Amino acid sequence: MGLFGPDHSSEIAGLRMQVSQLEQRVEQLAQLIGAPPVPRDARLDEVFNLKQSGQQIAAIKRLRELRPGLGLAEAKAIVDEM
Repeated sequence: MGLFGPDHSSEIAGLRMQVSQLEQRVEQLAQLIGAPPVPRDARLDEVFNLKQSGQQIAAIKRLRELRPGLGLAEAKAIVDEM
């Protein structure tokens, strides 16, 4: 239990993962029908590149800087799925 009630961070991380997967599918469908690509946040590419270069902690920190209010467990789950 969290300070102000039950800890839902794992549920939130799961939902964020599902949203990410849905966004990827939408992007694939848009490509199939020739729609213009959805603009991406280039700052998230920085997080991805940090993760790929083995700097997982730096990637988590950067993601939390970009998304204020994102919990540590949520950010870690997102970076783990990248």
